[in-house]
Amino acid sequence: MNFRTISDRPVEPLQLVELEMQRLVERPVPLALYVGDLGEGLPDSWLDMAALRTLLLHPSVGFQARGAVWVRLLHLTRAGGQAGEDWRAATCAMALPGLWRIAGRMRREVPELAVEVQQVMLAGFWEALTSLRERAHAMTAPGTIPASLCWAADRAARTFRNQETGHIRRTAELGEQETQQAAAPNPEAVLELAIGQGVLSRDTAELIARTRLEGMPVRVLAEQRGCTPESLGMKRRRAEVKLAEAIRSGRLDCTATVDLMTER
Repeated sequence: MNFRTISDRPVEPLQLVELEMQRLVERPVPLALYVGDLGEGLPDSWLDMAALRTLLLHPSVGFQARGAVWVRLLHLTRAGGQAGEDWRAATCAMALPGLWRIAGRMRREVPELAVEVQQVMLAGFWEALTSLRERAHAMTAPGTIPASLCWAADRAARTFRNQETGHIRRTAELGEQETQQAAAPNPEAVLELAIGQGVLSRDTAELIARTRLEGMPVRVLAEQRGCTPESLGMKRRRAEVKLAEAIRSGRLDCTATVDLMTER
């Protein structure tokens, strides 16, 4: 696939998504969503997609309100014609903070496959979106939608990386371990399980989800919450230690997430 170029460098797939978002926001009638009926912390107004993405990163917007926004976005991606294409592009752009985090890690591991990895990530994202929107309205925790979509993109990227580099050929012991990990619940499901079993509070689980899965820097969230990055980082670390201990002790059957929670 050929990409447009900026300063003689090819524009990467995720950059194209951001450029499309800019087009949708800067056109004469910006693509906008009414959010006044979706929950606490949301204004009684229409918001263009860039403003909405910024708002959803603010801690004043609750977990359920963010989930309600994502449910509406997923519903709008069903539309046909140009309107449907616009909403699908905008919905993907809403998840770019998390997608860029995944792409950055993959770039460090396989820099020669950066463009291909991003293509695979987007394919995984869209496959998950198509499946998820069929049951989004019935979800008890719709706030996990962006993390679910990013996790699908991450899983697709890892699979592609393994296939291309031969990492999938490991010793029988490691191969067995990967099989066990592949069958484990995904991270957002584990966080919900941890909340339900009293391992984590809703607040600390959301801290992990927003900084680990959705890609928000700790310093940004700390500024929004009115605390220092150091204190918030310590809070996250304590929560992750509790989660890892619960996993290793067998209280939570979710070994696939231990590696995720120890990434930097």
